[in-house]
Amino acid sequence: MQKETHFNVVLDIGKTNVKLYLIHKNNSVVKIFKTKQKVHFYKRKIKLLDAPQLIDWLSKKLKMISKKHSLNKFVCTAHAGSMAFIDEKDKEIIAVTDYEYQFDKFAKEYKKILPSFNKTYTPLLEGGLNLGQQIYFLSKQFPEVLKKTKFILSYPQYISWKLSNTFSSEISYIGCHSHFWNHSSSKYSSIINKLKIRKKLPAIRKAWEIIGKIKINNKVLKILNGVHDSNASYFYFKNSNFKNFTLISSGTWYIIFNQKTKLKELKANLDMLCNIDVFGNTVPTMRFMGGREFDELIKKLKITTTNKPSITKDLLKKYVIYPSFASAGPFKKSTQSLNLIKKLSNAEKYGLVCIYITFVLHFCLNAMNSNNNIILDGPITKNNTIIKILSSLRSKQKIYINSKEIGTGLGASILFNIKMKNNLFLIKALPDKKINYEHYYDLWLNQIKEKKLVNT
Repeated sequence: MQKETHFNVVLDIGKTNVKLYLIHKNNSVVKIFKTKQKVHFYKRKIKLLDAPQLIDWLSKKLKMISKKHSLNKFVCTAHAGSMAFIDEKDKEIIAVTDYEYQFDKFAKEYKKILPSFNKTYTPLLEGGLNLGQQIYFLSKQFPEVLKKTKFILSYPQYISWKLSNTFSSEISYIGCHSHFWNHSSSKYSSIINKLKIRKKLPAIRKAWEIIGKIKINNKVLKILNGVHDSNASYFYFKNSNFKNFTLISSGTWYIIFNQKTKLKELKANLDMLCNIDVFGNTVPTMRFMGGREFDELIKKLKITTTNKPSITKDLLKKYVIYPSFASAGPFKKSTQSLNLIKKLSNAEKYGLVCIYITFVLHFCLNAMNSNNNIILDGPITKNNTIIKILSSLRSKQKIYINSKEIGTGLGASILFNIKMKNNLFLIKALPDKKINYEHYYDLWLNQIKEKKLVNT
């Protein structure tokens, strides 16, 4: 009798898009289902991500998939900055917070109780990107939320709880720009006690730990604890024989990981921080909203096609785009008029957008003292223009493209069997040698310094 093939499932929750991967036991993707995050409100005031609606979509998809396939394990990976608040009756009070909401209303007060940067290696960020700041806001504006809360769950662990009925926490999410983690002592930071939430945080369990099971169409699906999304992407490459590298994980955020960067080199004003991987190791990180900025510039410049960029020396002399067009990152918001650039051809405008994104990446890689191999993952791997310019700027480093382009989903799937080393599918990038981009980058950087666009 032929042995039945079991499949695993990964739920990958991005800030905008949500993907559900059906994955073969050999780690190949069989099918992808997609939806988008929706919003709702707490008391018509706080904008939330509608996680209960997502659970409903997930449940329907799992039932549909299980009719055709035998499922084995499930894991969720999700973006940072989102929490669920669960009451004593195991009902959601809030599920889940949206980090783009203005939770920083009391930032000046919150700053006074923060641990020092050399403890958490997390800057005070805008909106709700710091989980601690979200909770401080709620304690001031909606104290009934914390009063009624039995457990505070990170986004992946909220999904896992809904499926398994088990409350848990996980280190890669807890330690991601939350202010919750003291990297110098590998313990919760002092903010936890100041916010009076220590007992509201469930026990930390391994990302790959099976925390429960669920029956779907009379078939048992094992539920793993779950993981933070860019840490899942990092884990995909870390759990291979490719050891010394800088990872650029792209999406709404462009996140640069380099374990070789020293913690003392991190600068809060440049949006540099320390993440923590699934094993509890520190991972120095820098980020900016590259995907969001790219989309914003495409929209502002009314670019209709992106397949034939035009880049010339004359274009670089006369026109250039300065930071920045989204919140977060090392630069201030731009006050530059784009009117002259709007008059250029479609191909020229698109070329300038690609140059801008690449220059910001180059700045970040320099700030991270990256001198090892570079791996590109995510949507950026489809942009040959950015890849060639970056390869030209980083000529002393080897740049590799992850041909799978789904490092987050595949990274999370490695949790199904962490003892098995992952085989990477990397393609070496080739530089654009027609233009000396380093010269024009230096001119761009000098202007940024003169215009005082770097965050201080």
